[in-house]
Amino acid sequence: MTDYYVYLRLGASKEDDVLVNTVPLRATSVSISTTKTVPSFDVPLSGLFSGESRTLAFNMGMASKAISVQGFITDMSIIRKFEETEPRHYDSSVEDPDDSTLTRSQMSPALPSSSNEMTVEMTKEEIAQLIHSNTDGTTAQTFQNMNELIVLIDSKVDSRYQYRDKTNRTSSLIPFTYSARGARNRLDNRGALLFLSDFPDSSTATGLKGFVRSFSCDFSAEEPSEISFQLEFEVATTV
Repeated sequence: MTDYYVYLRLGASKEDDVLVNTVPLRATSVSISTTKTVPSFDVPLSGLFSGESRTLAFNMGMASKAISVQGFITDMSIIRKFEETEPRHYDSSVEDPDDSTLTRSQMSPALPSSSNEMTVEMTKEEIAQLIHSNTDGTTAQTFQNMNELIVLIDSKVDSRYQYRDKTNRTSSLIPFTYSARGARNRLDNRGALLFLSDFPDSSTATGLKGFVRSFSCDFSAEEPSEISFQLEFEVATTV
């Protein structure tokens, strides 16, 4: 899906693959906000002799990071991969899967035994409903928990300040990140010793971990082929 540059990934997504267990988003704008929290206070009597007051600030490494995505949803195909590999689990005609007689050849869409990855075509309304349902889920439901946002950006310089394409110096896509370039306690990470996250060097690297704060969409008769949406994502370590 080369025309998509924003993806929502589930907790059950496939490593190094932005297509399996993800929802591509046709984004028209992406707003990224970083708000630093720095406790500060004015020093009493600091300007009594110098004529200039002083303020002390304590940079304790606290910041809130939020991403706002606006765009539209259209009919699309998504790829799902579940732990259930037997056809009986996909039979809607019975309540108990053990009562099913569904075979793999009878399934539509197909469930290839080689990969167990199912490609389904969904309407724009179904995609919107899916995102709303997943936003309502928790971390306990890994197939509903949208805990990663990928925003692909152009990048010429890799994680060690070298050109990715040393011949033509062309750019390639990587996920937007708050990580810095360099190994532990090296380059931009000088002084950073613990809990480092790697700067991405490929389009399939980890994106922004967190949670969907809100998702809203508009069903409009004036635009029958698309549904406009707005999504708010907050970067955080969820537990």
